Amino acid sequence: MQKGRRGMSGEGITKLIRSHLAVFGGYVPSKSPELLAERVKMPINGITKLDANENLYGCSPKVNEALGGYPYFNIYPDANQTEMRRLLEGYTGVSAEHIVVGSGSDQLIDLIIRLFVGPGDEVINCVPTFDIFRVSTLLCNGKLVEVPRDEDYRVDVKAV
Repeated sequence: MQKGRRGMSGEGITKLIRSHLAVFGGYVPSKSPELLAERVKMPINGITKLDANENLYGCSPKVNEALGGYPYFNIYPDANQTEMRRLLEGYTGVSAEHIVVGSGSDQLIDLIIRLFVGPGDEVINCVPTFDIFRVSTLLCNGKLVEVPRDEDYRVDVKAV
């Protein structure tokens, strides 16, 4: 076992955990509009969340109708998303072998970071944004460089 690759001394499984993960605080999910409104003493209709890629208005009636006709909710989907990638290939003209489909932004962001970020690599994180950028970077033992957005929540290009 490499020195520094495992966690603090301890009993059981804890001694097998990589040291930087043994002290890691974990993922912090986005707060609900109700919780935020309560915290800042503001009506819920005054809260506009920009950090979780959520649609607070729900889906359109056409989407609800389309979902109602789907017959396979009772089985797990194809893990390779073969049909979805084939349909996207037809729509985009890009070969299905070059298309990656995930079960949400968090999964895709995490996958990209795990593929390309190693120990000590710097990742610029323009906050506020999805917490998965921070979590995945730290899990890969990368160096997180947080750059706040400007007063209009745009990326501060000069600071980056």
